Amino acid sequence: MRVRAAFKRIGMGEARNLIEGRECELLILDVRDQRSYAEGHLPAARWVSDKEVYELLTSHPKQHPVLIYCYHGNASQTYAQTFVDFGFEDVFSLDGGFELWRTVEGAPVEIPGTQS
Repeated sequence: MRVRAAFKRIGMGEARNLIEGRECELLILDVRDQRSYAEGHLPAARWVSDKEVYELLTSHPKQHPVLIYCYHGNASQTYAQTFVDFGFEDVFSLDGGFELWRTVEGAPVEIPGTQS
């Protein structure tokens, strides 16, 4: 019987360390709706639709780490497990999601059309 690989649930501190140490080709995916993404998202995050998720699953290098977040950290776990099931090696789900991220003082938020 094959043991199912798992993604890693991470908190704010570890997520910030991953984002700030971007030399590792980290792919950051926002799986919330497009309007929420446009109102603010994690730095360098990419908004993805279900179709784009499938394209990434079949084309993105599996050795690159992936950080996935949603609103509260629930849906991102399902997406994270899907990436693991497709053979991705280092997959992370942000506990608390963007709603927690945006409440933490000093946590960077990118808003399109504004200067940082």
